[in-house]
Amino acid sequence: MLSTLEQKVSPAYAALLVIDREAGVLVIFIQAIYDPQYLLAPMRERDLHVGARMPRCLMGSWGADFHVVARRANEPVVIKHRYSAFANSELDDLLKRHGIRNLLLAGVATDTCAESTGRDAYFIDYYVSLVADCCAGAAERDHRVALERFERDYGAVVNSPDVIEPWQRSDTPATRSLATRTG
Repeated sequence: MLSTLEQKVSPAYAALLVIDREAGVLVIFIQAIYDPQYLLAPMRERDLHVGARMPRCLMGSWGADFHVVARRANEPVVIKHRYSAFANSELDDLLKRHGIRNLLLAGVATDTCAESTGRDAYFIDYYVSLVADCCAGAAERDHRVALERFERDYGAVVNSPDVIEPWQRSDTPATRSLATRTG
């Protein structure tokens, strides 16, 4: 079941994804798989310490599924086993192969996965923007604090219209046809 915050951001997230695709942006889906065999001892021990014994994001479970939008067949999926999508994954290599230096991050949870991924991207020389209205956390306070920290230390925090509107005004063929249909 989607949290209230996830339900609130779903329309903006879906709209941004449509515009990304129309503008020719490479959309990469990150899938969290936290099956026990992939977790490091510190993560398992921390979970026990804080009472988080409930399994989450298990392969094939609701927690590991993509929500709100469906991935297209040509869109890559990077599987991650840590909060950061850069930790022991193929994400950095995939981005480099495509010549990508600028990242827009959206998804859940703002204060763990999105922030960790953005922080790690920044540390390895990517320009990172976190799309605030396309991210969600378990609690509004955690979401808000993560956005403040991210903007102070790692990259820009924007909202989906900050991204959508310039792409709709752009003079590239993909965005010209988009602007004709939406504006």
